[in-house]
Amino acid sequence: MEERNLKVALAFLVGVIVGGALTLFLTPISGPELRRKVKDELEEVTQKVKEEAQNLKSKAEELSAKAKEIIEVKKEALKEAIEKSKETIQEKKEELASKLFKKEEEA
Repeated sequence: MEERNLKVALAFLVGVIVGGALTLFLTPISGPELRRKVKDELEEVTQKVKEEAQNLKSKAEELSAKAKEIIEVKKEALKEAIEKSKETIQEKKEELASKLFKKEEEA
């Protein structure tokens, strides 16, 4: 889902850049005015790119935090499962030892 959002954001930015460039270069205006418009458009696009980069950074940080939380939960669950398995193995080991000891006494 996040990859799709990234693609949409990049497509939007490319569209803004291409649309702005086409508008500037296809409009009949003088050289100084064109340079000013190019500069203004470039500043606007740069600001939009910075904002989008910040949004993407924030989303990445959120995802990272969620992933760390999920990993920690799974890690604890795994530790509990391992501990329970160790206890079960110890119980079975003692049970088998007890049965073996009884058989040796009977023999």
